[in-house]
Amino acid sequence: MTAATSLIAVLLASTAAFQSTPLVPQSADELVQALHQFPAAIPGVAPSNGVLPPTERLRREIYDRLWSLGSVALPALCRGLGDPDVQVRRNVALFLGVAGGNWYDRGRPRLAIEGCVPALVGALADSDGRVKELAAQAVGATGAAGVSAVPTLMGLLASPNEGERNTACIGLAGIGPAAKEALPALKKVLSDPSAAVQRFAQRAIERIDR
Repeated sequence: MTAATSLIAVLLASTAAFQSTPLVPQSADELVQALHQFPAAIPGVAPSNGVLPPTERLRREIYDRLWSLGSVALPALCRGLGDPDVQVRRNVALFLGVAGGNWYDRGRPRLAIEGCVPALVGALADSDGRVKELAAQAVGATGAAGVSAVPTLMGLLASPNEGERNTACIGLAGIGPAAKEALPALKKVLSDPSAAVQRFAQRAIERIDR
């Protein structure tokens, strides 16, 4: 093999490797749209070998990029909560809950998502139950800034969907003392048929009434 032939082979191999690696979008709107490809849940158990599967590696790269954009990404994220693609809406709500909280990556400062509260309140009335659940959790990550969501979260306490009742309690607990008007409704939920809902309601009452 000549030196020129060898160089061509290397270039072809490099090009193939590059083409097989998913490119991470750069603009906030592109990143938001790229979220549609992921399941709307974070895996609860880390791989035993410590190596993330390709889908989760790509998710982390997109999360990292959105996180690094900070407040610049918020308008695109708010728009994403109203996207026609339900997977985009689900994953935007999931990301806001992740980035606004401190459980996903404790080494990162939380993203200030308070500017998305109006869009999250709108998402609490989404036609998709999973969007509502994830939006309720994200509202809880905003603390007292999420107080405008309290009436809608109180309505979700009466949902026939157990997941929505659970996450309504989680959202109210996150809002804390600013959600005092929800206390009577939460106390009624202490007799919910679901033991899990009862536990979440009790936790919310403790977080609010202190």
